Amino acid sequence: MRRRQATALLLAAALFGGAAAAPAPNAAAAHADYLRGLAYRNGSHGLPLDPARAVLALTAAAEGGVPAAMFILSHMLAEGEGAARDPAAARRWLEAAAQAEYPEALQEMAMRAMSEHDPARAAELLREAAHAMQHRAHAPHPY
Repeated sequence: MRRRQATALLLAAALFGGAAAAPAPNAAAAHADYLRGLAYRNGSHGLPLDPARAVLALTAAAEGGVPAAMFILSHMLAEGEGAARDPAAARRWLEAAAQAEYPEALQEMAMRAMSEHDPARAAELLREAAHAMQHRAHAPHPY
C-alpha cells in the first residue's frame, strides 16, 4: 500500500511539477522526470503529446541514472523523435543503459553484436541480460 502511495506521489510530482527538465538531483526526481517523459511521449495523464518535451524530461531522467529513460531516449534519438536524429548520442545512451544492466539494452546490444558477426560477444550480452532480468524481478522499482 505504501509503495502505491509513493508511486502516486511521484507521478503527481512528475505530471504537475512543471514542464522544465533540469537535471534530476536525486533518484526520486529522476524517476519523476522519467514518468513525465513517458506521459509527454504518449500524450497521457493529462499531458499533451509532445515529443520535444519528452526528450527533455527523459534526458534529465537519463542523466539522473534511470536506465529505462536511457533506453527510450536512445530510440528517440535514433529515430529523430522529438529531437534531431543523432545516431552517436543514441548509441551512447544505449550503451549507458546496457552498462546499467538494463535487460532490453543488453538484448539490443547482443543483436547488434550478432549483426557485426561477433557471436561470442552476443552470447555474453544475452547471459548478462538474463541475469539482469532475474534481478529485475526482485528490484524495488519497475525500471
